[in-house]
Amino acid sequence: MTTAQRPMTAAERREANRRRHAEARQQEQASRGPKGVAAAWWDTARMIAAEQERRGNPAAWDELAQFLANYCARYEQ
Repeated sequence: MTTAQRPMTAAERREANRRRHAEARQQEQASRGPKGVAAAWWDTARMIAAEQERRGNPAAWDELAQFLANYCARYEQ
């Protein structure tokens, strides 16, 4: 039986739903221009960090925080 023939597992269904939601959100936010796209990526980054934490990798939050700190330091005056 191929993947297309068998029912999705709960994890596969969650991942498919997550991707579909993220893609829809990015498309919706794109109509707002760069601010909307940035908001969609922010939502995705938080979701990924939270998922990594649930999987035992809390360092994902640290890495995201460091990235944002570097970004702010680069652009704040």
